[in-house]
Amino acid sequence: MSSKYTKLTEYLASLDTKRWTATFEQIERVLRFPLPQSAREHQAWWSNQMRSQSLGWQLAGWKTADLDLRNERVTFVYVAGDAPQPEIPQVEPLTIQEAKEGLATRFGVDPSQIEITIRA
Repeated sequence: MSSKYTKLTEYLASLDTKRWTATFEQIERVLRFPLPQSAREHQAWWSNQMRSQSLGWQLAGWKTADLDLRNERVTFVYVAGDAPQPEIPQVEPLTIQEAKEGLATRFGVDPSQIEITIRA
């Protein structure tokens, strides 16, 4: 997994407990960057719905259980033994041209208008 939330995955995987209540500040220290404003304003940001941020805890076998937006605290609960692990779908590799065509179709533009930048 390569995600900006990988450090959270690694941190949670290293914990020797089944429950971790953390302040948003503690999570930001683990991540080494600030949480987005939506994490401070919207409960949905913390839902266990296989989004990039929630994969940060779900791939380590955790889920969010309690959220206190006012006091900027969230509780993570280890559930790997209790629930099926999220499956990462296997995707066939695309050529650059196939990716451009797919994006062009998705956004209703000509493939010549799509530029793809690869950073290594």
